[in-house]
Amino acid sequence: MSDFDSPEFASPSRFALLKSYLSAGKLKTILTKSSANRGLERYRRAGITASSSFIAKALNILISFLSVPLTVHYLGAERYGVWLTISSLITWMSMTDFGLAGNALVNVLAEASGREDRAAAQHYTASAFWALTGVSALAGVISVASFRYIPWRSVFRVSASTSTHELQLACGLTLLFFVLAFPLSIQNSIYSAYQDGFLANAWNIGANIFSLVALVVVSQTHGGLPQLVLALSGTRALVSIANCFFLFRRYHWLTPTPSAVRWQCVKRLFSLGSKYLVTQLASLGIYQSQPIIITQMLGPAKVVIFVVAYKIVALPMDLVYMATQPFVSAFGEAKARNDWHWIKGAYRNTVKASIGFGLPLLVVIALTAKPLIRIWAGNIALPSTSLIVWLSIYTIIGIGLMAAGQMLTGLELVNPLAISITLCALGIIGSAILLAPRWGLTGIAFGMAASKIITFWPIQLYEVRRVFRTARPKLDRVENAVV
Repeated sequence: MSDFDSPEFASPSRFALLKSYLSAGKLKTILTKSSANRGLERYRRAGITASSSFIAKALNILISFLSVPLTVHYLGAERYGVWLTISSLITWMSMTDFGLAGNALVNVLAEASGREDRAAAQHYTASAFWALTGVSALAGVISVASFRYIPWRSVFRVSASTSTHELQLACGLTLLFFVLAFPLSIQNSIYSAYQDGFLANAWNIGANIFSLVALVVVSQTHGGLPQLVLALSGTRALVSIANCFFLFRRYHWLTPTPSAVRWQCVKRLFSLGSKYLVTQLASLGIYQSQPIIITQMLGPAKVVIFVVAYKIVALPMDLVYMATQPFVSAFGEAKARNDWHWIKGAYRNTVKASIGFGLPLLVVIALTAKPLIRIWAGNIALPSTSLIVWLSIYTIIGIGLMAAGQMLTGLELVNPLAISITLCALGIIGSAILLAPRWGLTGIAFGMAASKIITFWPIQLYEVRRVFRTARPKLDRVENAVV
């Protein structure tokens, strides 16, 4: 008889113990209590952040799914296409922080947090905020001066059925909200640096809920393109402003007063951020180049097959990324404290957890991919078995090497990341051009897998081994002290 079948396990005391663990007070402790053990606290915060990331991701998917039936029928194909293009432009523009926010700010703030240097943290925050404000003001001036000279109808290639006034107003509002939100892009970086990414996700969830409600209202009143911009970008901008007040009340020592700006901080952010910008642009080559190449070499009909198959098969890799990304700031803070014993253990645990979670899920998805795609998108998007196999191999490689990339990011070792990602992008694009005419979509997927293992595996893992080899004396001292 197993322990679970024993009378002791079924005793009232056992049920009382289980009930206590599921009580509201216990759950509140998990969400708010700071462990005296700093290593365990890093794990706790990373776990909460990853869990909230899954919720935010699910809500984003829901909004994307619902926005189609809510808007496409009354907007029509052309105006809906304009709306999708504007949404894509917003996504692209959000990446143009010139390296002043993002991982660069996460790195320097996590380092300052590890050294408990609040003055340095304020200098970096203020420098990033006011530098972004300056860039935002310059972008606003340029936009106002050039707006009337931009042939918006030609840019979007619209017919006479789309009003020029509606199109210009939608574009003007998009630029306005982008300029206003530009300096506020530091919010997520601050939350991540202090391992409070779950708070950023909570605000994102709130913004998505308000956006969804606004989208429903606009669709029910058959609002045009400007109203859609207000519903999505406008609500998010308002939530972001409220988030800003909350942020600087929680981290009051980070208040970005102009007097706290330091030129050396701006220079370091630019220097570090420019390397991350290279990795971002190269990542576009890895993850966004295939539809363009497929359209030109195999025809647009093949794009649907590849994109749908990729979205399904690569889902485990996306989930592993969301689960491991919160460790970036934890690695940085541990480095500042010379806690290499925790870094090494966390890296190994993250690799094991990534493979243990991602690999079984990938096997299930790969085996059921065809039936799922047939139900979701129809036979027109049905991929070949060989395409599923090579996309699965590509995903396995990504899952296995995910922890290495996150650790190198947290330790501010950007050069090997930039080199490996750039070479991988060049390999994927080059192999796609060479292999697509002969092997079709399977050749493209094969090139993706081969390029990733040839570039990521030797460069990133070599750097990981070098890091731990360099830190070996410190690890030996810690182990000897424990013994």
